[in-house]
Amino acid sequence: MDKIKLNRIELRGSIGVLESEQASEQPYWISVEIGLDLSRAGGSDRLDDTVDYAEVFELCRSVMEAGGIELLETYAEKLAAAVLGRFAIARQVTIEVLKPEAPIDGSFESVGIEITRTRDD
Repeated sequence: MDKIKLNRIELRGSIGVLESEQASEQPYWISVEIGLDLSRAGGSDRLDDTVDYAEVFELCRSVMEAGGIELLETYAEKLAAAVLGRFAIARQVTIEVLKPEAPIDGSFESVGIEITRTRDD
């Protein structure tokens, strides 16, 4: 399966279970990997035959800006559903969400999750 990748998109949002996390924005790093067949786009050289990176970026942003999310897992599920819902050519999507400023007393680069979802049809 071919892949389209958007690596480490930097967004700010208020995902978290603590009141302090909901009250102020923090940085998040989001990576999206979309599994699909790129042979048609490779032959046609047309954007209509592939997935527009800019649209994927906007989906990442719009799901983040919708707010009301406490868990990284929920953000990832919503984003995966949005990507699969928007792009019929997408067969699979992997979402990684990293939180570099998680409220943990200790030294770390980031905490995060990764999910993979596959189209059921």
